[in-house]
Amino acid sequence: MQWFFALTEDSTAFRQYAEMIMVAVHTAQKFTSLRPHCIYDGAENEFTAWLTKHGVKIVHHRGFVRDQLAELGRQKGNPHFEAALSGAFSRVELPEIVTRLGGAPRVLYTDCDVFFVAEVVAELEANPCEYFAVAPEFARDDYQHMNTGVMLMNTDRLRESLPEFRAYILQNLAALESESWDQAAYRRFYRDENGPLWDRLRPELNWKPYWGECAEAKIIHFHGPKPYQQEHIESTWPELKSLTGGAFPAAVERWSQLLHESR
Repeated sequence: MQWFFALTEDSTAFRQYAEMIMVAVHTAQKFTSLRPHCIYDGAENEFTAWLTKHGVKIVHHRGFVRDQLAELGRQKGNPHFEAALSGAFSRVELPEIVTRLGGAPRVLYTDCDVFFVAEVVAELEANPCEYFAVAPEFARDDYQHMNTGVMLMNTDRLRESLPEFRAYILQNLAALESESWDQAAYRRFYRDENGPLWDRLRPELNWKPYWGECAEAKIIHFHGPKPYQQEHIESTWPELKSLTGGAFPAAVERWSQLLHESR
């Protein structure tokens, strides 16, 4: 199964996110049979050399929403909108990207801030997925408020609605800021009068460290605080402090060891 993640070189935290990708790729290759693909907007550098050395296919792509994010950033006085958010919106275009690469009926997309601890392909291939399948965000039984950090995507079905979805995002971009941008777009667009159209992934496929230890977890997702933020949570990101309990310290320690392995 093909696995995709995305990064833009001009992101203000490029180095930190590149390191998270290195850990994600290292663990995917160590524990799973996923085939990694990086959707990348940027120039060749040490990071892309690392990806190539480790067999990651680099897909050069400029997101459809970059110009609109730049304009919105100018309006709000935030010059970082364009670089920080365009990579996340790249998942929207995966149905077309996958077609250009030869096609695949379903693929896995994750954010950069994950690492794998067990094989996932057989479970993903057996999981229902009419459009896409996702796990909960904060509460483990709340699939209304799902999280798009790990997405099993039915590329054929999503391609059918892509023109309308892309137009919806462009028309509602400013309003999406209040609810996690691209995640809000999926939550709002893919539903009908009967409720959400997405299928469910087990929480163990998008396990948050602040939930505590879980022997059955297969994908660990640093939702909220990232490993590089741990030492400065109270001084710089106090709003994230509530998400640093449970197994977060242990997950960061494990991640640091994996980063050393990946180099």
